[in-house]
Amino acid sequence: MTLEQLEAKDAIREVIDRFSNLECDVAAQSALFTTDARVEVYTDGARTMDIRGRDELIQRFGAFTGGVKSSYHMNGQQVITLNDDGTATDEHYCRAVLVSSGEDGDRLSDNCIRYTDTLVQQEGAWLIAHREQHFVLSETRPRNT
Repeated sequence: MTLEQLEAKDAIREVIDRFSNLECDVAAQSALFTTDARVEVYTDGARTMDIRGRDELIQRFGAFTGGVKSSYHMNGQQVITLNDDGTATDEHYCRAVLVSSGEDGDRLSDNCIRYTDTLVQQEGAWLIAHREQHFVLSETRPRNT
């Protein structure tokens, strides 16, 4: 592996980790996507969202995370493939735990997610052009304090 390939993989890893570290700051997260990005969200194997473009991403994810009081994301296994066409594919797992207000008190949502991202370089930076987000396991329950 060349130094250039190692640097590219490190930069891609930074994009993926930064997305998680920003937690529910949708405006800041959206800057990690191309303006015409596509995000497909799957739950139980069925596509539940098909988002096109950064503006729709901000609107739809913003609505989803609007009631979140706190969150915690942890990335796990990750495989980055640099493709011959100058793009890259990143497959990784994430555990996202969200606390939201509910009618009967706080609710905790524990999500195990598998992402498959296609990234491109624009103006020297790697950005997510296409994301498939698969909720592999999700559980919502009252939060015990």
